[in-house]
Amino acid sequence: MNLLSRYIGKTILLNTLLVVIVLVALSAVFGFIRELDDVGKGEYSLAIAAIYIVLRVPGSAYELFPSAVLLGSLLGMGALASQSELTVMRSAGISVAQIVKSVLMIGLLLMVAVVLIGEFVMPGSEIQAQGMRSAALAKRVSISEKTGYWARSDNRYINIKTVLPDISLIDVRVYEFDQAQLSSVVAAGKAVQQEDGNWLLSGVVRNDYSSGNVVITERETEVWPKLVNTELLQGLSVPVESMSASNLVRQVAYLRSNQLDSRQIELALWTKIANPVATLVMLLLSLPFVFGSQRSGGTGQKIFVGILLGIGFFLINRLFTHLGLAYGLNPATSTLIPLILFGFIAVVGVKRIT
Repeated sequence: MNLLSRYIGKTILLNTLLVVIVLVALSAVFGFIRELDDVGKGEYSLAIAAIYIVLRVPGSAYELFPSAVLLGSLLGMGALASQSELTVMRSAGISVAQIVKSVLMIGLLLMVAVVLIGEFVMPGSEIQAQGMRSAALAKRVSISEKTGYWARSDNRYINIKTVLPDISLIDVRVYEFDQAQLSSVVAAGKAVQQEDGNWLLSGVVRNDYSSGNVVITERETEVWPKLVNTELLQGLSVPVESMSASNLVRQVAYLRSNQLDSRQIELALWTKIANPVATLVMLLLSLPFVFGSQRSGGTGQKIFVGILLGIGFFLINRLFTHLGLAYGLNPATSTLIPLILFGFIAVVGVKRIT
């Protein structure tokens, strides 16, 4: 990376960082105001609310990153244009294509940053934040009182009435089938996952129908090596968008293997894949506005149009996400259409200035 690339990269990075800080700070302030409604309930204090908001900062930064990159690039490159630095660069024999190449290099670095935040920082922080909040409020995961939460594992169907913040299960029933025939029903008052991954069931009552008669067995405890996927249970209290891509891949595989609906998890997975690419697209999208302003004036006006375009991408992306769930569109399609559309606009704009 030569001196010019480092200078352009530093300019974009500093402005992007500034925009991220401002946007995340605003998001945190509004989030803290919303949390004030729950302060005083149970053990939920101002301090816990503040820690909860801080723990959610990586998630906010991840969600806002593409928009922040667009704004940061517009501000940084716009400053270079307004101070005639881009004009000097071009007068010195540096082509627009070379400047675009320098911007793309910093774009790849920003993509890596997005992946690292989304895969390693945000998931753990979000789980800790939601668990702490739920524990302070003595809040149980919301599950339908009539049907409970249903999961499937091979020939077992598991029904759970309540999930506690520490992923302990209350009022569990396991229905086991043998060649489409109900072979047994196991009821447990509580199930807790141990450190070795096994489940400890307490207050177990087994009704066995395999012999043709009903055989009832009662035990204080039973250890089961496999009961239910805990990552799915975490998804009840933590938004799937906050989970890591590797976690989402495992959930999709689990749901598909048990012939369950995986569209919502697939949509979150494709969103996770598209977000780093959206960062690069937003960076490219800023360049036509910056270089175009050199030719025809009106830097502030064109930067404002670029900002509106970034907001439009965010809104259209959300719209297609909700439409995809509502109308059963392919998750990849509903996620990639806005990205392809704005990517095409960015590429056409960059070709015009080069």
